[in-house]
Amino acid sequence: MEKTEGMTRGIALAIDDLLDNCAEIKAGQEVVLLAHMDGMYGGDNLVDPQVIAWIQAAIRHRGANASVLWIDEPAKLHAWRIPPVFRAALEACDVFINHSFDIVAEEMRLSKIAVSHGGTLVRNFATTPALLNSAWAQTPHKLVSQIRYQASALFQVGLPFQLTDNNGTHLKGVVAPSTNPAFPTYTTWRNSGLGHRAFPEWLIPPINIVKTSGIFVFDRMLSWWSRYIGVPPVFRDPIRLTIDNNHINKIEGGEEARRLKQFLESVASMKDRIDDPESVYKFSSIHSGVHPQAQVGPHQCASLLYRRLIEHCHSCNIHGHIGAMPPTPKYPYWMHITADIRSATWRVGEALVHDRGRLTALDHPEVLAVAAKYPDRPGIAPCL
Repeated sequence: MEKTEGMTRGIALAIDDLLDNCAEIKAGQEVVLLAHMDGMYGGDNLVDPQVIAWIQAAIRHRGANASVLWIDEPAKLHAWRIPPVFRAALEACDVFINHSFDIVAEEMRLSKIAVSHGGTLVRNFATTPALLNSAWAQTPHKLVSQIRYQASALFQVGLPFQLTDNNGTHLKGVVAPSTNPAFPTYTTWRNSGLGHRAFPEWLIPPINIVKTSGIFVFDRMLSWWSRYIGVPPVFRDPIRLTIDNNHINKIEGGEEARRLKQFLESVASMKDRIDDPESVYKFSSIHSGVHPQAQVGPHQCASLLYRRLIEHCHSCNIHGHIGAMPPTPKYPYWMHITADIRSATWRVGEALVHDRGRLTALDHPEVLAVAAKYPDRPGIAPCL
């Protein structure tokens, strides 16, 4: 796109990448951009109206129709919802670009709605000029998608895995088949008609695991759920999980561990909404970030919650899922509390997926070939 007032060359590259290689905008399409009002005034839904205006103009430049939907929807614990106007817009458009931090507990349901109407749902995480101007947003989307694919290809069903870290983590188990309809195989490309894409690209599909036991020690979590648990996204004291056959038997640590136990107990006690209270304590999947440039400083993003969201997708970041409750009509949410570590070694069969925090897919020949096509763009960075 042509640069407009206040836009750097890098921002223009990032927006072009979002629209051409992730959202794949075509002339004649109906496109909706969603943003929250509170994000302009210190709320968690970080957004800048200038970014929305730039993206809207770039969509129109491609011959598509671009509408903007601003909503004011407070997030309510265990009562999150898809606003009716949000759902109506999603059902009516070809491409929906979501800039919401809060409406993520609903993402799987949103994907199903998009697919059922033949549409595409895009989550744009780069929501401010400073974030669009970062190496994270300007790393080529095709490069990070290739990293994601090559990392996912190492997870063959039936292979044993071993996860270790100098923090005390040592976990063993077996890779199980995917049960997520959005990812029928772990190597499914996001642009294969499944309805949900991310910009910048961020995670391999959740890897289901069985026969898993050991210790998992973590000191941070995805910041969306940390707000409701009442802990900071990066802890003062690590939490230590003891896992036996995919069941969390013990939670140890300081104040963060105490609050996590209280939260899980409160969810398990909702007998009228939770069919299987023990599912709250399951540890049934692990996956990792794929983006080698997923870090920004406080000068680029003042929000600690949002910086942790970005770091969650760094290629060094591995996380397990605490809780495995399938959405039901009584509780239509995917509980998504994560246990994040950043310097682990992860083996699957004979393959080394992570080597002391470095994702080995970064060195795959196909990845290096894509990186070579973008010599002037951010690319594969050293491990943190």
